[in-house]
Amino acid sequence: MRLRKFTAITTCKCLLCGLLFLSQTGCPPPPPPPPVPPPPHAMSGNSVPPINAAELPDQSVIHATMYRLQMPYGANSLDRSFWKLVDEDAVDPATARSLSRNGFRIGRARISDWPEFYKVLNDESATKLWDSSIISVPNFENGKILMSDPGYVIPEELLFIFDDHGLTARSFDDCINMLAVAVEWTPRKTGSIRLRLCPEVKCTQTRLDYSLSDNPQPTGTDRDEHIYDLHLMTDVAPGEFLVIGTSPATEDPNRVASAFLTRDGPTQRYEQVLIFVGDPGPMANLKFHHPHPTNH
Repeated sequence: MRLRKFTAITTCKCLLCGLLFLSQTGCPPPPPPPPVPPPPHAMSGNSVPPINAAELPDQSVIHATMYRLQMPYGANSLDRSFWKLVDEDAVDPATARSLSRNGFRIGRARISDWPEFYKVLNDESATKLWDSSIISVPNFENGKILMSDPGYVIPEELLFIFDDHGLTARSFDDCINMLAVAVEWTPRKTGSIRLRLCPEVKCTQTRLDYSLSDNPQPTGTDRDEHIYDLHLMTDVAPGEFLVIGTSPATEDPNRVASAFLTRDGPTQRYEQVLIFVGDPGPMANLKFHHPHPTNH
């Protein structure tokens, strides 16, 4: 028992001497143990990085404007000075080819270049037919923009449509042409608007209801016809506007774009250009000096 006490006392004395020696010689103390890493965190849809709300647009309402311009046929679609200002990468190449076959041409441009666009459009004798304000909550529902002349019903219409299955022809009676429009904020792109467009024909079908009088009265019922999914979906960033014009395929009067973006006047044919912009900026007071009459 005395031997154990002696050994313990001797060991303590040796340790104290060693610590005293180290403190006198200036040797650093041993490093502290590394911190314990936090437990792993499983990411989920509710786990998002913090967002500065002041940098985000008003997510409740989207404000945009659509302008509809008209010029003599070929003045814009064949004008290289106009389309060289446009970046025609708004859609993928396959969609662009499909749109071109159906008579549409699409691209993005910068609002800062608008003075040059304005000069070219005036040289093309362009006139503004109308501008339409789009105020919408972000959604996938369709708004409607009238593309036929107001109050005019097309007696009959034959349209040729190129899609993934080839060429399709459809005919319509007593109809009007419209563009179905859907807008939403582009995911992960602050301030950018995602736009979807699809031509739509609203036609009337006549139905006869027979009765005992054997004198049926014709009844007209409206029916919406989505004639073609153009796959036209693109993003418009702040400081940009979208241009939708006609391709040379509209030489065929039965192409889809011919029905929606060309008109026959009393002495000549006209083509049209649509401009979609979120913040008009210098385009807000869009005026031209070459009015042209319109005709059905």
